[in-house]
Amino acid sequence: MKQREDVHIFYQQYLEKKPVAENSFQGYFDTFSWQQLKDDLSACDQLQRKPFYKIALLRGEARYHANEEEIHVNGHTIVFIDPMTRCRFTTHDQHFAAEYCVFSESFLRGSGKIAVANWPVFAGNSIYTQSLTDQEYEHLRHIFHELETEHQSAYQFKEEVIRNRIFDVIHFVQKMAGHRKKENDVQDEKLTTLFFTNLEHIFFNISPDRPLEHKTPAGFAQLLHVTIDKLNKTLRKTTGKTTQSLLHERILQEANVLLRHTSYSIKEIAWCLKFQETAHFQNFYKKHAGCTPVEYRQA
Repeated sequence: MKQREDVHIFYQQYLEKKPVAENSFQGYFDTFSWQQLKDDLSACDQLQRKPFYKIALLRGEARYHANEEEIHVNGHTIVFIDPMTRCRFTTHDQHFAAEYCVFSESFLRGSGKIAVANWPVFAGNSIYTQSLTDQEYEHLRHIFHELETEHQSAYQFKEEVIRNRIFDVIHFVQKMAGHRKKENDVQDEKLTTLFFTNLEHIFFNISPDRPLEHKTPAGFAQLLHVTIDKLNKTLRKTTGKTTQSLLHERILQEANVLLRHTSYSIKEIAWCLKFQETAHFQNFYKKHAGCTPVEYRQA
């Protein structure tokens, strides 16, 4: 009853031209458009705070603020928000457009016993966003229009039709996200393999006459034609280590080989590993090995 009163107040304050839908649904359901909210951005803020499940199909740039986190969306995006997440919404995009689907758990559950909160798009009391291609956006936009049309129809069993179409949206996005994750995993593994292949290649047969190249994250990112951020995130994901730490580990490993298996002086080894000053190499080595290069060589 309290939810119903809360909805009526929201409609009266912010949606004067849209009456509260009266029906015999098991719970609350409705659709809105950005056109009905944009004249008063506080209306959109209030909508985000209502204790309902919300799905938003967006076109344009905007920001959500929730749990001390700012989430930036741009282009075509679909957003899922669970009832426990209270958030704020802002946009300065004059061409922004959005369609909203809002419902209670009792509506989506119907006569079944599903636990909506366990579904990936609504799990974790947070905001779930997924970017969309033009084709994916148009497909979901068509479903949103079907929801609105069905809601206004006189069909006796429209509640079941609407509920099934909401599930179509949820399943479409969850399957799409799973497929993209697999694609991203493959790409991440490919980039990681390229990193280590090139890492070994640049260390192959180094000498004072052929010193090391690309010993920095920036140098490797350029070599692999990716951004430093992309390379670092990928290696963190696949190895649990940063690009810098992996490079340092390999430099230390090569330093040990040169100290044990060559007659190069410490100065020559420092030059092989692209240290401009011998002291810089000695400091690096002691920091990472716990002893000096000379102590390691003599051990």
